[in-house]
Amino acid sequence: MSSLSLACNVNGTIPGVAYNDIYLNADGNISLSVDLQAVLEECSQAAKTLLGEQIFNTTVGMPYQQAVWIGVPNIQQFTAALRQTLLSIREVTQVISIVTGRGFTTVNSVPNQPTLTYTVLLTTIYGNGAING
Repeated sequence: MSSLSLACNVNGTIPGVAYNDIYLNADGNISLSVDLQAVLEECSQAAKTLLGEQIFNTTVGMPYQQAVWIGVPNIQQFTAALRQTLLSIREVTQVISIVTGRGFTTVNSVPNQPTLTYTVLLTTIYGNGAING
């Protein structure tokens, strides 16, 4: 059985489409993702969901507030939560690796804002893939 989802611009790489927004395909229909791409998009969205953000299920999401935003970022807590979040997705069978990085970027024209980035390699029932955030 295939996985199917609305395609979205999860990495912000599609010109003219807002970050994490759905978009139309070349035929003017809502774009759909299937199998590996659908699972990778689900993983990317799960990794960006804040704990408590979903009003009907406040127990799902990443604990960014606790692990990253308050005090010194706790990379181990963040990595463990990311791994658990991704493994909760039905089609994900293994998280191969999580590489995190810290740096600085410009946010809203303010330079030198601290950032936390990650790259995840994972195995799904459709094969291997990667997500970044």
